[in-house]
Amino acid sequence: MDKIFPSLIGKTLKDENGREIGKIVSFIIDSSGNVREVLVESKSEILVRYPVERLRSAQEDISLVLNIEGRVEEICGKIPVLLKKREILESLFKNKEILPEIYESLSAEIDKLISEVRAEAQNLLKEVEDEIQQQENLIRVLHLSRTFLEMEHGVGNVKDEVFRQSLLSILRELKYASYKKMSLLKIKEKISSLAFQYGIIPDTNLDQKPAISVHITDK
Repeated sequence: MDKIFPSLIGKTLKDENGREIGKIVSFIIDSSGNVREVLVESKSEILVRYPVERLRSAQEDISLVLNIEGRVEEICGKIPVLLKKREILESLFKNKEILPEIYESLSAEIDKLISEVRAEAQNLLKEVEDEIQQQENLIRVLHLSRTFLEMEHGVGNVKDEVFRQSLLSILRELKYASYKKMSLLKIKEKISSLAFQYGIIPDTNLDQKPAISVHITDK
């Protein structure tokens, strides 16, 4: 993606729900000249930085994925490689093709990396579950606010035009919260699949609560 960074300057950056975050004004490089962050001017004219790893380009749309999603992708890439290296190392040692001290040194290093990835996966799972809970709480609060609005409009305390504008705002935010929750549930499922495939997370962490279905209409 490095080659297309200059072409992204001036374009609109959106979040995972398609909402505008701001305009891309430039990119930030390190001492080696590698692009590390994107510099974005928000709608309130504040400059904000995001890691370029979170950028996703689809046709003309430039979006910013959840930070958690990027970390999950990184883990998904690391685990198979580390386990394959461990398998090759075991085979080399078993066939007496490498010295014992080399085997011990390399296996210890690989085991350390595997342990770090396992810990990261466990932390990610906890973060995802916390984020899901936050979205569920937000959805509940938005439904409560809609209930208040509907009742006050029903008894004549809120004018029709104000009611319609307020209701649309609540429905829009409900849609975004529901989409984000669904995205988080997919990420959780991805981490859980890693656990089953590679045994990196204890089964006790994989208990899932039933998903709360939210149906949103414009009515």
